Amino acid sequence: KTPKPKQIQGFAQWMLRVPEECERAGSELAPDSVHDLRVALRRCRSMADGLMAIDPNPAWKQMKKAGRNLFRSLGELRDVQVMMEWVQKLGPPDDPETQALMTLLRGREQQHKLTAAEAIRAFDTRQWRKWSRGLPRRAARIKPGRLVFKHLALERWNAAYDLHRRAMRSGSQTALHQLRIGIKRFRYIVENFLPQQHEAWSADLKNLQDLLGDVHDLDVLW
Repeated sequence: KTPKPKQIQGFAQWMLRVPEECERAGSELAPDSVHDLRVALRRCRSMADGLMAIDPNPAWKQMKKAGRNLFRSLGELRDVQVMMEWVQKLGPPDDPETQALMTLLRGREQQHKLTAAEAIRAFDTRQWRKWSRGLPRRAARIKPGRLVFKHLALERWNAAYDLHRRAMRSGSQTALHQLRIGIKRFRYIVENFLPQQHEAWSADLKNLQDLLGDVHDLDVLW
């Protein structure tokens, strides 16, 4: 039998996914494709965050910046599409307020699609593919679980804990949103570089992040 080709996994897989998701998103920019592209970009950038602490190669910073620019250009479109999902979930379809909100959001969605489509066209997929070949090889030299990743995770945990205290004192929309970002940054370091801790903590961290995400979405909708 012909052996099956080795499946690409981990960081290399996410790097390759970015140009694939750009192509899939196209000009239609459906909600699922926008979400999947942002997830792929976020995964690559979160890996760069940890590896930059060990590997001084400037390509990490360059890749992270390119990914951040495209990620942000899709942010407002993603927010509007999430709002549309909430309106459809919460409002009866024949309700005048539901219909008015959907009309407003569809108009905003079309505006943001123009900006996002232009950003995808301008994205340098050729350079990204070069990074997709070189950076995973560099990442493979660095074993997860190292002490430096534990120090990095502790820094992120302390930052998230500080944000938690602020959010519990004020209860404001901004504080809760910042807490979600802090938990997300801590979670990604654990997920990418500390496999034992990830196995123990991942479910709780994801649950917290999802709940705070719902709170933020409903605050924006309100």
